[in-house]
Amino acid sequence: MTFDLMGLEKNAYESHFGGLSEDAVIDFAMKNKITNLSRGLYQKIRYVKYMCGDMDAAAKHYDLQQQRDLYAECAGQATTGRTVFFLTVTFIDGLIGLYFARKHRDDEAKWTGVAETAIEHMTKWAKSCSWNFANKLSLLQAEYFFLKDDEQAYSCYKASIKQAREHRFNHEEGLAHEKLATYLLHTNKHDEALQHFQDAKKCYETWYAHVLVRRVEKAIAVLSPLCTSSR
Repeated sequence: MTFDLMGLEKNAYESHFGGLSEDAVIDFAMKNKITNLSRGLYQKIRYVKYMCGDMDAAAKHYDLQQQRDLYAECAGQATTGRTVFFLTVTFIDGLIGLYFARKHRDDEAKWTGVAETAIEHMTKWAKSCSWNFANKLSLLQAEYFFLKDDEQAYSCYKASIKQAREHRFNHEEGLAHEKLATYLLHTNKHDEALQHFQDAKKCYETWYAHVLVRRVEKAIAVLSPLCTSSR
């Protein structure tokens, strides 16, 4: 995952799988019924695709994991390390669901259900450990309010940014800035949106996620000419 987000042209599977591609490792895991490996790879791919903005690929890998009945097994088989990643990917799945629910397609109910399940889990986890989960819950709530065209979205985005900063989750602060910027574009507040895209870029730079920095830079380049602050 680090190689993907930093944009490094290296094969992360070389030392353990003889240089096989990621798809080949997944096939190997499926054929040999190595469930934990299969599940972990689908989760990792989903996380990276979402963070990199490849939403169709993120949804595809969510559906693939569902079809192969891997997701439901996680709680029963997880060790501490895998549990941590499961918690994180539940957050990402909720965000994927809300992205597609906002498209108001025939599958809106499916994706809304995915999001509502994630919010339910995150609400419970935030009560147990606010430090790790409060910012995630606030961002899911913000995106849910965005879906429902509810103005409470703005305050939830701001809360998520503040919580992520205070808890030193640089990447999730960047994500919250980016999502708030998208919401602000929807409400035609271009100047404020630009500021949050710029703040997202700074957060991703701190995280050394060069791929994410380049993606946000493209949004800034498109948006800047439309803003009074850049004229």
